[in-house]
Amino acid sequence: MEMNNAVDENPDLANDRSLQHTLSRFKNQQLSSNHKAEKGENHVLCLKSLDLSSFPESVLDLTHVEHLVLDHNSLASLPGQLCNTLTHLAVLSVMGNDLETLPASFGNLTLLRELHVGENCLQELPDSFSDLKELRKLYLTGNELRTLPCDFGHLEHLEIFMVDENHLKTLPKMFGSLRRLETFDASNNKLEVLPESFGGLSCLRVLNLSGNKLSCLPESFEDLPRLQEVELSGNSLSFLTKDLKSSRCLKKLYVDNNVLKELPSWVGHLSSIQEMSLRDNKLMNQPLPESFPVCSGRSLRLLDLSGNFITALPASMGQLGTLESLHLGSAIGELERRHFQNGDFLYSSGNWLCVLPENFGRLRHLRRVHLDENQLTHLPESFGDLSSLEFLDVGQNWLKELPDSFCHLNNLQFCQLSKNHLQLLPSNFGHLSSLVDLRLDNNMLGELPESFAELQTLRTLDLFCNELREVPGTLKYLTNITRLDMDKNKFSLPPELVPNIIFKPTYAARDPRLQDSWRGRNRADRNKVEVLKIEPLPSEEEETDEEREEPIQWNDSILRQAMAKSMSLWRSHTSEEGSHTRVEGSHTGIENGPMSMTFNSQFSDGDVSTEESTGTTSPESPVSPTFPSAISFIPETENWEDEIEDTCPWEMPVYYRHPSRRDKGTSEMQFVPCEDHVEPVARIRFLYTVEDGQFEDADED
Repeated sequence: MEMNNAVDENPDLANDRSLQHTLSRFKNQQLSSNHKAEKGENHVLCLKSLDLSSFPESVLDLTHVEHLVLDHNSLASLPGQLCNTLTHLAVLSVMGNDLETLPASFGNLTLLRELHVGENCLQELPDSFSDLKELRKLYLTGNELRTLPCDFGHLEHLEIFMVDENHLKTLPKMFGSLRRLETFDASNNKLEVLPESFGGLSCLRVLNLSGNKLSCLPESFEDLPRLQEVELSGNSLSFLTKDLKSSRCLKKLYVDNNVLKELPSWVGHLSSIQEMSLRDNKLMNQPLPESFPVCSGRSLRLLDLSGNFITALPASMGQLGTLESLHLGSAIGELERRHFQNGDFLYSSGNWLCVLPENFGRLRHLRRVHLDENQLTHLPESFGDLSSLEFLDVGQNWLKELPDSFCHLNNLQFCQLSKNHLQLLPSNFGHLSSLVDLRLDNNMLGELPESFAELQTLRTLDLFCNELREVPGTLKYLTNITRLDMDKNKFSLPPELVPNIIFKPTYAARDPRLQDSWRGRNRADRNKVEVLKIEPLPSEEEETDEEREEPIQWNDSILRQAMAKSMSLWRSHTSEEGSHTRVEGSHTGIENGPMSMTFNSQFSDGDVSTEESTGTTSPESPVSPTFPSAISFIPETENWEDEIEDTCPWEMPVYYRHPSRRDKGTSEMQFVPCEDHVEPVARIRFLYTVEDGQFEDADED
């Protein structure tokens, strides 16, 4: 017992015992087992994660070891003797240590076939490194290399070379001598040019040069005959090579975030292409060759041209019969969008498409379409033929109406139509039987069609900032609604015609004993939603003390306040009238009945008194109390693990500063990851808050 306690108190002693046990077992295996039958297994020595600060001298006696693993220790160097005694080494892995150099005699390991030295502090490789003639796989990811040896090209058997996340500015002139190289990853370095010999990599199939400073490619680049995957994103390329011998075998091409203004003719011959992404460039007019849809129609699955200046698509666009995902909208996400906001002006990062080809509907396998932030005035009548479409974002355009065929999209689940000029929806809009999330905010809708009541799968409905003058009667049939937003409309009905709505919190009152599980883990009272049966509003004369103990029915004034202050989606909208911020929880449900609904309400309007906003409730039906404006309370902490009970009452929604906004000026982005994240949409800025028990996966992130 005392020995065990000593080991627990001294981790170094425990690691030393593990090392001795591993070495002893390795020696016994060498002596007792059949060499031929178990050769591969008995020559592997694994000493990873033992917190070794120096190389164990006893390992140098194991001259027959072929596979040595020393990953995730604290080694600052390797002894030079290793290169003279462990001459049978075929695989050496020392990833995740503190190595600054390799021994000068490292080239003596002439049988070495695989070397893993990633996540160290190497600044250079020894001159003898090129003597590793049998080396097939070399992993140098995450070091501090600034150059490679001049005779690096002598590694003639090298097949895989990973040197990403270093500080390389150039490659050796004879780099193209690596004739057998198949995979080369030098992403996230500082490369400004490639050597002219680069075209000599005749076996190269996978190339990743993203995140460098390349402004052009060498002419020999077009001589690469076997390229299948090319990643050139995040450079400063203004043009690609005029020709490419591997154009017919190329499967994936990524050239995002460059300054391309036009595409070469060989793009029209990509007969094997499966994914092509050219987002965030300066492509203008109609950049795709007319032959592109014809040649790529049998293989292309993803096409991303977001964030360019494209005004038209090829007339033969409909021949991309295998296309599943099409991106022609904004190239930035919601968390980046605030960087482009300047007063009331919002930078448009989409394209300039005014119309879609008439044969657009022939893209029968299309599942996702992003057309946000364009100049579309209408959709083609064939749009309804996109029978596989599940996700559609056509927000921030100039649509005034939708074609009748739009309602034939039976598989559509997410539909984003925000920031358009829609005045009416098709009468058969309710035929969208799979619709789950519908965004219609910032349009000019004055009413909803009666068929809207058939959207039984709908869970999120956004009608913010439209022209509605009365609460649509069809909403009472949407029994699965959990998030509803009708703020900034023009409701003007007399109080007696306004539907009786009771607002209740989504989350049950927090048990103060649950101090260690404020995110809702293992909570028995989490997500208890009680649907109330709505009774007719009693007159003032008939009210009694007994009746006052029941939840109070809300009048028109309370309804307006609630719609302005307790809408769903936890976001702030930007409109002509300014920024309107919602700080409350989600709506919880709607019960069948004459316009009877149950929502979530946690008012933050300081002008509404506690009695007026909450009323008197029974213990079985708690209503959230009134509390001060949550906008004025923004904790300074950025750590999601910080305890908050000492800084604010638990009832108040708490805001957090998103990590990406750290040290980036005064532009605030309040954000908390939760299960309600949706696909980024146009012009909407999401503002998430945390209620008690809101997100469960913060610890996992």
